[in-house]
Amino acid sequence: MECGDICLYDNSWDKASAKKPKPLKVFEGKTFEESLFDDKVMVQLIEEDKADIFTTDVIASAIMCATKSNYSWDIEIKKFGSKIFIDKRAPEDDQDKKELNILDFETVCETALEHQPNDDATINGIWPLMKEAKQINNSFLHNC
Repeated sequence: MECGDICLYDNSWDKASAKKPKPLKVFEGKTFEESLFDDKVMVQLIEEDKADIFTTDVIASAIMCATKSNYSWDIEIKKFGSKIFIDKRAPEDDQDKKELNILDFETVCETALEHQPNDDATINGIWPLMKEAKQINNSFLHNC
């Protein structure tokens, strides 16, 4: 099955450097952090009984990188009959913790010698840095 669109890449981003900077416009649109069961295509594949194991690209990459990661996997594995569903942990009902699934962010400090505490609320804390990295990554993807 083929899904989604691939936009044309803007080659002018290859020439950006410290000497020739290019402004990055902030992207405020919708990003795609859907869970397995929110994805219409995955639901269709599940209903058509196309496989025995279902997961998303984000979950698969988290599992593949888990041996070197400083962060927990933050995933759930569910089995129904002969089918296995590997998905990110569902958000909690608490509004303050609704966005705290690490798989929805870009990780930071992965190669640090000391693990940075998760509850540091300063500008250089782990959650503010991951939110900023996610915003920069999304802005770059949509600008180029």
